[in-house]
Amino acid sequence: MATPETGDQPQSGPSVRYRAEDLAADVGISVPLLRSYQSKGLLPPPRHEGRMAWYGPHHRERLLYIRHLKQRGYSLRMIAEAVDDAPDSPSWSIEEHEVLRLADVAERSGVPVAVLRALEASGLLRPHHLADGDRYSDADVRFVRNVLALLDVGLSLEDLMRIARRQLEVSDALGRDVMDAWSQLVGTRLRRPPRGGREADDHAARVAASIRALAAIVGQLVAYRVERAVLDAAHAEIQAGGTDAEREALARSLGSPYAG
Repeated sequence: MATPETGDQPQSGPSVRYRAEDLAADVGISVPLLRSYQSKGLLPPPRHEGRMAWYGPHHRERLLYIRHLKQRGYSLRMIAEAVDDAPDSPSWSIEEHEVLRLADVAERSGVPVAVLRALEASGLLRPHHLADGDRYSDADVRFVRNVLALLDVGLSLEDLMRIARRQLEVSDALGRDVMDAWSQLVGTRLRRPPRGGREADDHAARVAASIRALAAIVGQLVAYRVERAVLDAAHAEIQAGGTDAEREALARSLGSPYAG
């Protein structure tokens, strides 16, 4: 049953939350299908309270949108592109940012804590170092799953580190450059807090939100550029030394932008 976060009676509005089975029933799909959409990145992760997972109205709207697209004949790939472009839930939003511990990352990714600590030691996994201990987010869970996917296609962890070492150095330098620019262009104006009280708290929250949004947007830009660079390099290599079948398969996998 859908329930408001501060009461027992169902109601409409942003405070309503759903269990997985209730949300699935409400939009007319099965729970396994809901889980499948979530695992494919079509549906944002729920908010967890202990072992209970809660979905909100934005999850319901997303599922209704996915159902609408499926009825129009969209493939899962087309749906993924459509939901990424949907204006009602920008991917840099931090409202659903969830704070996790290393054990939570291990449970959700299926990777033992010892392996996660090895990824940390290598510099690939980067927690937030806070006063009360290291903290992680669902982004770390997705990252670990992506590392496993790379290992599944034949790369070893040593191969991955060799590839990533230069990128780690570049990304660290980029992070410093981005924050220098933010401080000069935004921070000098934004970081002039009121004298105190609630306004000061709200102001501090706006500063934090600005930085989180900046990090997410820059991350998307970098990821986009790196993905395109890898695919361009792959296209050049397959064109030069691949078979006709490989060239056609690569073109199909990209929606044929390189066909012909």
